[in-house]
Amino acid sequence: MPELFTITMIMAALVVGVFLGRHFAGRRLAAACRDAIRDDERDFVGLPDPLADLVLDFQTRLEAVRREHVLARRVATERADRASRVMQGLEDPVLIIEPGGEVREFNHAAGALTGVKAGTEVNSVESLLPCRVAAREIEDLARGLSETELGVVRRTNFTFTAQDDARTIRDFTVTMRRLDEADRVLVVIHETTREREIARIKSEFVAKASHELRTPLSSIRATLEMLEEGDLDELETRTEMLGIATEETGRLGRLVEDMLDISRIEAGVARPRIEAVDLGEVAAEVLDGLRAAADRKSLDLSLRLRDEGLVVEGDREMLATVIGNLAGNAVKYVPDGERVVVEIAPDDLTRSVVVTVTDTGLGIPPEDVPRIFEKFYRVARYERRARGSGLGLDLCRNIVEEVHQGRIGVDSTIGEGARFWFGVPAKHASILAA
Repeated sequence: MPELFTITMIMAALVVGVFLGRHFAGRRLAAACRDAIRDDERDFVGLPDPLADLVLDFQTRLEAVRREHVLARRVATERADRASRVMQGLEDPVLIIEPGGEVREFNHAAGALTGVKAGTEVNSVESLLPCRVAAREIEDLARGLSETELGVVRRTNFTFTAQDDARTIRDFTVTMRRLDEADRVLVVIHETTREREIARIKSEFVAKASHELRTPLSSIRATLEMLEEGDLDELETRTEMLGIATEETGRLGRLVEDMLDISRIEAGVARPRIEAVDLGEVAAEVLDGLRAAADRKSLDLSLRLRDEGLVVEGDREMLATVIGNLAGNAVKYVPDGERVVVEIAPDDLTRSVVVTVTDTGLGIPPEDVPRIFEKFYRVARYERRARGSGLGLDLCRNIVEEVHQGRIGVDSTIGEGARFWFGVPAKHASILAA
């Protein structure tokens, strides 16, 4: 009878343990069953082999479940760590919000919005965002997402003024998604300030380009219409109008070519022919081409070389364009009888060759100096003195900085003239003899 009772208890423990272990996966119950079996192992001696095999099989299954559980926890931990590292490495601010509105986790970019270090305990979204209205809206949307299906996305936008500069407006787009059954919400904040600025620049470029293209086209069209209608029967009038049309056609061609050159350089598809270029020779050729225009205004146009063999590595045609634009602007805008000096000198400190174009003209107003190299920008005070597209200096900046990794700038005092300069890396003069 005692043996029968023992066998009955063992069988009951096995049945209950297997049932509960399979259907509930309870660690404590499974462990209790295993301990009970171990306690009664002394009674297994002499039991039938099938029953002993059943007990051993049950123990093996319990051990397998335990190992699977340990492995699953390890995998889950590794995945969580990997997700956290990815989250911290993202450039966009990312937050995970609990159903009650508490911030469970946030990355370095999110903390940088208000200077909070990642890992710091944060009670609310408002502690991370510099815009209270946006923070409250995000919290409201997060609560609303708890009533939706997994994967549902909500978006909103907000704008605030930068703390370090009241003139800087920053724009953001917020994307929110319900993360799991625990109603946690993933929040990704993407700054769109740069995209907005790019869109503004594109719109401004199209508007200004259209205006600049319309002006010469209007002159050409007017001349052609007058010819078609027979209004240019007099030779002198016809010659004058055709001369204007020819001049405007050339201006239109230069404008289109400048726009294409700038676009190619900015897009990184320009193919400069890099070679040894003697800037002294290039400047002399450019000034020879400007001599007639300078003589018509009685300008003193001169070239000064501070050394021989002022050689750089660059594209000869592009560098000639830069010198031509800077010197040409000086000739075009300074009053009659003034002086324009092009000087080329080595700069041992920066190991470069510097070209300076100095005039004794009217000078540039201080408020215009910071924008002088922008696309289509022209000094309003001097627009009537000479015609121009406003692209020449922007092209110069792109050629010097983007193609030749050089520097370009301007110094000016109103009423005393202007000094435009640029420098590109020097090349040893011995290359000229090669």
